[in-house]
Amino acid sequence: SKMTGRSECCSYGTSFDAKRWLSLDPCGFVCISFSFGVHIYATTIIALFLISGSLAAEILFGAVYLPLTTLAVCSLIKAWMTDPGSVPMGARPLTTVKKAGTPSKQRAIRRCAKCNDNFKPPRAHHDSVTGRCIVKFDHYCPWVGNAVGALNHKFFVLFIGYTLCTCIMSMIFIFLRLVRCGYVVDDSSSDEDASASSYHKEEDWAEPDNKKEDATRFLKEYVYPECNTLFSNYFVFALLIVAVTFMIFTCCMLTEQIEAIESNQSKIARMKLKVGQGGTELERVSHDFNEMFGGNTPHATWHWFLPLSIKFPQSMDKIVLGYEWDPTFGDEPFAEDDMVAAIKGENTLETDEEAAVGLKSIIGKPKEDDSLADSSLSNSLHSVGAKKRTNSKKPEDNPTFVDRTKDRLT
Repeated sequence: SKMTGRSECCSYGTSFDAKRWLSLDPCGFVCISFSFGVHIYATTIIALFLISGSLAAEILFGAVYLPLTTLAVCSLIKAWMTDPGSVPMGARPLTTVKKAGTPSKQRAIRRCAKCNDNFKPPRAHHDSVTGRCIVKFDHYCPWVGNAVGALNHKFFVLFIGYTLCTCIMSMIFIFLRLVRCGYVVDDSSSDEDASASSYHKEEDWAEPDNKKEDATRFLKEYVYPECNTLFSNYFVFALLIVAVTFMIFTCCMLTEQIEAIESNQSKIARMKLKVGQGGTELERVSHDFNEMFGGNTPHATWHWFLPLSIKFPQSMDKIVLGYEWDPTFGDEPFAEDDMVAAIKGENTLETDEEAAVGLKSIIGKPKEDDSLADSSLSNSLHSVGAKKRTNSKKPEDNPTFVDRTKDRLT
């Protein structure tokens, strides 16, 4: 059976009928729960064990770490629950109509067999996890529990960027605590002189004869009481491992995404172009703005760094997505007959036969899905011929109309 998106639950899902987008992939749920858990765990451990007693650490935690964590979590939520650019049922090609006889190099109307032959825009690819065609599909990321496409790629990049920053900050807090707790009371001084100013580094101590007894004494004689359990705290050690691991992981992912930000192309598009596949339809649609972050400039600006919804310049939304859609289009796949009617509605062509010629100029020479496109075109031409004969002769009385129309198209 043909896929029409994944199942939905309580109006959430990725099917064509779902009212709210949410990938219900089990693996994605596990991984995104881990993503949330890492940030919750790091924040809790830092607050409990790594900032107490230090005014500088507390200020750094409140002024830098918490805002970075908040931005990372908000970006994760947006990347998870934002429609990445799925093609709705009934979507149709952009109606950039040209007059009959005007040559065009645009590719044939593409359809997705896995989406019930729904129209497939040039820069869209089918995602097997969500079961939908996604415009500028980059990849499915289980760590955000969603496909990454034209409308949520920004949030994915922000999530890994801010997660990288929180990992670095976690390591800074651990380092500051180690420096703070690297000093102990000098027991050779009197009790009156035993203060925060009379201490020296751990490495200055001579090796004791009774190591077990000295270890107990050593742990009890830190200058700062909060340091007494630091080196035996497995939670802090686990945080160090998590911070180092995810710092390396997110750093590699962010480095890979730099090319996507600069080129405005998805990973699949870049791979196709590198091997000589695809054409100009895979290139960016404009150099006046950045397709990943939106806005009116191709240069970085303040809204790039906030998990705000993407807004393209006026009238550019359809150009970026590569299709037109309206609720009045219905829930059936686009048919070429609709395109013929749209062309006639533009008053650029007057007859059914000329409209068919205009249709041929729009869809151009097929590059892929040839048999499907040819079949759809043939059905459209039969329909056009039938309309023409309605007021004159019966269809069987004029059997050469469709053949003559085909000859004109070819």
